[in-house]
Amino acid sequence: MKKIAIITPFLANGGLEKVAVVEVEELSKYFDVTLIVMDTFHIDYPYSGKMIDLHVLLMDRGLFKRLYNITMATLKLKRLKKKHCFDLVISHGELANLPNVFSGGKNSILVVHENRFAAIKDIQGKLVNRVIKYIYSARSVSKIVTVSEGIRESFVKKLGINQDAIMTIYNPYNVDEIKTSAREELGEFTSLFSHQVLTITGRLTIQKGQWFLLRIFKELKKLIPDLKLVILGDGEIKEKLIDLSEKLDLKTYSSWSENLFDDSYDVYFMGFQKNPFKFVGSSKLFVMTSLWEGFGNTIVEAMACGTPVVSTNCKSGPGEIICPALENETLLSAANFEGYGVLMPVFTNAFVEADEPLDEREQLWIETLHQLLNDDAKLAQYSKDGIQRAEDFRVDVIMKEWKNLINSILNDNERQS
Repeated sequence: MKKIAIITPFLANGGLEKVAVVEVEELSKYFDVTLIVMDTFHIDYPYSGKMIDLHVLLMDRGLFKRLYNITMATLKLKRLKKKHCFDLVISHGELANLPNVFSGGKNSILVVHENRFAAIKDIQGKLVNRVIKYIYSARSVSKIVTVSEGIRESFVKKLGINQDAIMTIYNPYNVDEIKTSAREELGEFTSLFSHQVLTITGRLTIQKGQWFLLRIFKELKKLIPDLKLVILGDGEIKEKLIDLSEKLDLKTYSSWSENLFDDSYDVYFMGFQKNPFKFVGSSKLFVMTSLWEGFGNTIVEAMACGTPVVSTNCKSGPGEIICPALENETLLSAANFEGYGVLMPVFTNAFVEADEPLDEREQLWIETLHQLLNDDAKLAQYSKDGIQRAEDFRVDVIMKEWKNLINSILNDNERQS
C-alpha cells in the first residue's frame, strides 16, 4: 500500500484544518496515510488514526519567530521524510506548504486555501508573496491544487505558474452529517430562535469584515425590531467588534462575559461552537461579509443546512459557489439574485467606526436584506436551491477527484523509475 503523508498546521481554527482531517479519513481507506500536524495546541477536529505532532509553535505571528519556526518544521519534516519514505506528501496552507517544499523529497502536492493576492498586503504578506514565486515551481512539487478557480487564475496570472502544473479541487463536505447536526436541539437557545435571526460564522478577523454587518444590522433593527444577530467564532478582533456593537447602542451578549443568556439581546457573540450548524439551520438568513476568501466553506455548510445565503462577491470562492455562471472577479454594483443565493458588492478594506455615515454599499445591503426577510417565497426557493448546490461538494464526489490525481502522480512516478 502506498504511503502518503498529509500535513496541516493545526487541528483547530478554521476550514483548512477541517478539510485536511476529512481528506485523511477518506484517503486512509485506500492508502497508508499519516497525518502530520505542526502544532496541536488545541484540537477542534480530532483524528484517531496515525498522527505525528511536530510541536512547532506556529501561533506566534511575529515575522522572525515564524521564520524560525518554519525552519524548525523544515528540519523535522526532512527527518520524517527520510525515515518513513513517503511516496507522496500533501500539505495544506502556506504554513505547511513552505516547510514541505524546503524539506525536499521527490513528490509533493501543495494545497492553496487562501488567495494571497486579494488579502491585505502587510510587510509579512509581501515577503511571503516573493518567496512563493520561487518555491511553488520547485522540482519536488508534482502539483499545486487550489480550492477555487479564483485562486488558480490568480496564481497563473500573478506568478506565471504553468497551467498544467496547477488545478482546482473544491473542498469536500460531509453533507449528511451537517444536515443531522443542523437538526440537533437548541436547548437553552431555543427562545432566541423564536425570533428572526441573521447568523454569521467564521473567525473574528479583518478578513471576515463582521463590523459591516453590525452597522447594517443596526439599521435593519429599525425596520424589523424583532430581528436578532448571532455571531459565531473567535479571533483577534473580538473585543473591537464587541465594543463597536455596544457603541451602536445594540444590546450585546458575549459568551466571554458574565452576562446571563436570554432572548432580550440584539447581538449575540457566541464564540466557537462545537456544533454551529444547529444555529445556522435555525436562522432566517446566513450572511457572509468577507473582504476576501479562498473558497468560503461556511457558505456550502449553510446551504447544506437549508439556510438561504447572502454573501459578498469577494475574490475567490463565494461567486463560484453561489453563481457559477458569473465570471471570476466580476465587480458587482448591485445585488445579484441569479444563483443559489444572493451575491453582493464587496466592502472596502478598512474598519469603520460606529459614528461614520453609511456608504452606498451598506445602504444596498440594508435594502436587500430587508427585502429578502420579507419575501418568504424567495427564501424558500434559495433554501431548496442551496440544498441542491451543496450536493456538488459531497465528500465522495470531491475525493474521487483527489484519488484520480494521486493515482495519476503515483503511476507516473512508477513509469519513470
